[in-house]
Amino acid sequence: MTVEQKNDRKVMVGGLVDTFHHTLDPKKRLTIPSEWRDAMGMELGDKDAREYVYVFPNATEDCIDLVPVREMRKILDDLSRNDILENDPVATALAQSAQMLKVDSAGRIRIGDDLLEFAGIRGDVTLIGAYRKAQVWAGEKKPKAGKLDVAAFRAALAQRRKGGAAT
Repeated sequence: MTVEQKNDRKVMVGGLVDTFHHTLDPKKRLTIPSEWRDAMGMELGDKDAREYVYVFPNATEDCIDLVPVREMRKILDDLSRNDILENDPVATALAQSAQMLKVDSAGRIRIGDDLLEFAGIRGDVTLIGAYRKAQVWAGEKKPKAGKLDVAAFRAALAQRRKGGAAT
């Protein structure tokens, strides 16, 4: 991930960070934060990265995962190296519910009604960055932020730098 200067602000390129609160417009469109459009390559790089995103149900939470094109390419490349997708009903179910959405000139997407219903999204939306992807939550369902345990974070980071897993 790199930081670039754009006009009067610094832009994180390659990582989706922060939390944003939005509301679906009357046509049920969601505006992707401009900071994320930059990070997703929508103003840089190839045309597909600027014009499309993928959304699909989160595997463990009642929210929607929003994934940039370049990250989806990595996911699909990893999966294609294995036979995991061959006759896999879970993979088929996920593929059936995933959507490749066009991003309009104002940075908006229209998530399908089935996914909006799955996540319970009707109006208010909370977008939570998770570096390579983002989570889209119904405003009232968003996960509660836990207290940041700085000591545990530092210990895990130190362990990772040593090349081992944190315990």
